[in-house]
Amino acid sequence: MQQKSPWRRIAITVSAMAGVLLLAASYRYVESRGLFASTEDKAPASCHAVAGIGAVADLAVDKSGNAYIAADGALYGYDGKAAVRFAGTPKDFHPAALSVAEDGTLVTVFRQDTVWELSVLGVVSPGVVKEVGRLSADTLTDPAAIIALPAGRFYLVNRHASRTALGRWLDDTFLVPRAEIQFFDGMKFIPVATRLNSPAGVALSGDASRLYVAEELPRRLVALSRNDFNGAVAEPVVLNLPAAPTKVALAKDGSLIVTAWPKKGAGAVYRVKTENGVPQSAELVYGSKTAPVTAAAEANGHLLIGTPKALFDCK
Repeated sequence: MQQKSPWRRIAITVSAMAGVLLLAASYRYVESRGLFASTEDKAPASCHAVAGIGAVADLAVDKSGNAYIAADGALYGYDGKAAVRFAGTPKDFHPAALSVAEDGTLVTVFRQDTVWELSVLGVVSPGVVKEVGRLSADTLTDPAAIIALPAGRFYLVNRHASRTALGRWLDDTFLVPRAEIQFFDGMKFIPVATRLNSPAGVALSGDASRLYVAEELPRRLVALSRNDFNGAVAEPVVLNLPAAPTKVALAKDGSLIVTAWPKKGAGAVYRVKTENGVPQSAELVYGSKTAPVTAAAEANGHLLIGTPKALFDCK
């Protein structure tokens, strides 16, 4: 009886292992894209489109309940009654991320040509802002979200570490954890969290002791304890979600408003309850089978929902 060559056995073993790995990677890919996810139409009792605002990129709410919206390549203020477009923004201004600091200044991330820049805007009068600072750095590879802190500090989320389309495709397709969170201490950027997978949103707890990060393709929300002195984060706690989270905003009661997509072309907004700053459970408060949601936040008891077409104010 002729014995099989050891090289043939090795080849069969390697092929079998490669097949198993390929099947596992394929399942992980389709699951992260929502192939097995269900979608649902759900809306609050009363919603209306806010006049004058089109495609929403991001929004933020200050402690007084005033909303600021990055939309249509401009910046708007909304007090619950009417939207006002701000004058005084930089030229060729197309903000992708927005945060409001405790002192009322607005921190925005926008792109000019091929360069990402960060602009700090002070509100000098109703409907008028003035740029008080601007920053550009190689660290801004693919900024998706920002959260402002006192004393000119902030956290910035890079959705991808790679600058090339191929590198980003590999990261998203094979869920390679190479993205990061940067902390700006007022002078320089410091990487405080690495090996993240497509982080797309960030928020702070009410007492600023926790940093919340939405990882889109793994479909999870991560809570990190933070050191206010140096911005360092640690002790991650993970809450898996039924949809891919993008933006995160803190609600007045300490819960989180999380924008997400169950599958391509659908949109959802969840309220995530927390206990001692740790995410506990997610409740669907808005869902659409056919319309994506780009951002959401709570303002004065209303739910503001941004879409690629309009901003909606919902009771």
